[in-house]
Amino acid sequence: MLTRLPANIEAVNRQIERFSGLRFQWPAFPIALEERFERDTAERRSRRLWLEGLIAIALFDLFLVADYFSSPQDFRRALIVRLLVVTPVCLIVNASMLQKPGKTVREASIAFASCLAGAAQLYLEANKSAAASAYVQMAVLAVVLFTNIVMRLRFPYAVATSIAMLAGDWVFLRVDHTLTSQEEILGMALAIATTAITLVANYSAGREERLNYLLNLRDELMVEDLNRLNAQLLRRSESDALTGLANRHSFDSQYAELWKRAVTSGTALSAIVVDVDHFKMLNDRYGHLYGDEVLRRIGSLLQQALRAKDDFAARFGGEEFVVLLPGTHLLAAAQVAARVCKMVELAGFPALDSSQKPYDSSTVATVSCGVATAYPTMRDRADDLLEAADRAMYQAKANGRNCVACADVKEIVRVAGY
Repeated sequence: MLTRLPANIEAVNRQIERFSGLRFQWPAFPIALEERFERDTAERRSRRLWLEGLIAIALFDLFLVADYFSSPQDFRRALIVRLLVVTPVCLIVNASMLQKPGKTVREASIAFASCLAGAAQLYLEANKSAAASAYVQMAVLAVVLFTNIVMRLRFPYAVATSIAMLAGDWVFLRVDHTLTSQEEILGMALAIATTAITLVANYSAGREERLNYLLNLRDELMVEDLNRLNAQLLRRSESDALTGLANRHSFDSQYAELWKRAVTSGTALSAIVVDVDHFKMLNDRYGHLYGDEVLRRIGSLLQQALRAKDDFAARFGGEEFVVLLPGTHLLAAAQVAARVCKMVELAGFPALDSSQKPYDSSTVATVSCGVATAYPTMRDRADDLLEAADRAMYQAKANGRNCVACADVKEIVRVAGY
């Protein structure tokens, strides 16, 4: 799984184009993308280096067999160098890979262990015989091959390790007296050529790894963008474009879910129907655009009046809104409705511009609220609760508007199905 860090498709595409060309590109991304690449690949790379490190240590120690048969008199020295000096250091380095070290520590540690193994091999074969000196050239190249191609050190560290190994080989050839000048030149030329080939292979592998990472990252970012767009479309399809509240379709789904949950848990479900007072008069006097501003403000106030995350507000149609309060008894629901009325009254009208008519003192920004509560059972109809709240809202209108009316006791009993 890719780590969630800042990235964008355009930046990734630029890097894909860069690494897809034939020209040499230094294997590194811009800082933010390089950090993401390292975080996404570090754990898997550390575990792979740990496993390959165990293989390398085992192969290095298997050379003891060759040491025993080729030079029995020096076997004790080889045993000490391999098993008591090089192997413990390499095992420590290898074990550190399981701790997921940082990039610099990880790559430098492997480079150091590789150089140590190569230097130990040169030390053990120095000034023995022409055959031993020729043989150790192949052993050193084997270390280079394993480091650059099998373990695939990051390219800068592979270059540094290769230079160190070549420098060690050059010193060996200078101090060794068993080879002729021609043999030394041939050995050094072979070492340089082989090392160069391994570096080319290392660079190609690293470049392919980075390109594949970029392609996978682009696919993931495209999926994330698609999911985000789908989520936006879903929100828009479930939202009222004018007020930003849930629309009627979204309300129907949420109401069915809350009703089912109340039936299962045996808890209360309250509904508040909110209707804007004198809305037709507002539209006729100030125009439909101003009426839309009024509805937007009331939608915003309804959102502020909600108490808990499960409370739900929606535009029911026209100038009518509905609020659902799960787990809320009638008195608490009436208090929420009263708060809605007060908030609307205090907020007042949206501001009028200079081209509109002045306020009519007979018209004020108020709402009427009807409240009903049910304790649903499997026998009850879900629509009964809304019908009771709607009748209570009309009772609030009849009571003079800008007030709250609750379904009476008989209505509540009927809604509850008792």
